[in-house]
Amino acid sequence: MTTILRSVCLATVVSIFAASACSSSSSSPSGANGDAGAGEAGAVRTATTGTVERGEYLVDHVLVCGVCHTPNGADGKPDLTKYLAGSRSYDFTDKDGTIVTVNAENLTSHNPEGLATWTDEQIRTALTAGIDDEHIALYPIMPYPEYSLLTRADVDSIIQYLRTIPPNDNVVPSDYPYFDQNPPAPPVDGSKIPHTTLPTTDPGYAAAERGRYLATAACLNCHTEQLSADVPDLAKAFAGGKKYTFVRGAPVNTSANITPDATGLATWSIDDIVAALKTNTEKGTGRAFCNTHPGGPELYGKMADSDMRDIATYIHTLPPVANGPFKCLP
Repeated sequence: MTTILRSVCLATVVSIFAASACSSSSSSPSGANGDAGAGEAGAVRTATTGTVERGEYLVDHVLVCGVCHTPNGADGKPDLTKYLAGSRSYDFTDKDGTIVTVNAENLTSHNPEGLATWTDEQIRTALTAGIDDEHIALYPIMPYPEYSLLTRADVDSIIQYLRTIPPNDNVVPSDYPYFDQNPPAPPVDGSKIPHTTLPTTDPGYAAAERGRYLATAACLNCHTEQLSADVPDLAKAFAGGKKYTFVRGAPVNTSANITPDATGLATWSIDDIVAALKTNTEKGTGRAFCNTHPGGPELYGKMADSDMRDIATYIHTLPPVANGPFKCLP
């Protein structure tokens, strides 16, 4: 059975991590949702909250899973005949200098290439704790440390939606030269993710806090430097500076500071941030963002206007952090 979800979210990712055989991952850990790893005998269905429609929305326009799990055709556009069927590959250099190639997995309902035989709890455990159906630890190019903070209903919605994806027999190559990361990356400590600076009495407070939840899943991994491999420096949450590359030999990308500091988005309004998500272009210059940023009309651009505005309200009212400024490319 192939393994799941070694994806990147949004440009999410990277300079990661030593790998070896996964003897220490021989049993599934309990995830943030409290029951990860349970019910592995038989095709038990435990994703009973949420909705398929919510799952589709999260997969396509918040977590943007297709950026990694749908390969591009010869024209550079997503090959929708292989929607979520995997095979996009990414390179990174682990801490001993080895270049590791990780391949995004087949998430369709195919047996054996996809998720047909996975239980709901196996998908939940992979998504939120980084352990697949064979108890192999996943590379956090798939940002499960951040996804550990998703609500039960949202995880259930994602599972329900993935069950509806038609089977595709696309075969994904094995990761090389290692087949897993051992142990899985630790979950993100949600208590250390900054809250909005708005007072609780402010009319925009609730929107900003809703935006905090969405931005944690969609933006934190890429826009936060790491203290060490797999461990984000939450004192610099959203302050950019993370370096990553997805193609061997390509220039290294650096993520932008999106806090409201002079080295980040201090001069940007909420409307400016919303416009950038919709168009994938920079305020003032009109320059397109790095091609690893999943903005634009087909990805973040189809996020609900209310969600985009909630994210923008949160970003606009983050504690400012001086870091950078950074350019996407050298």
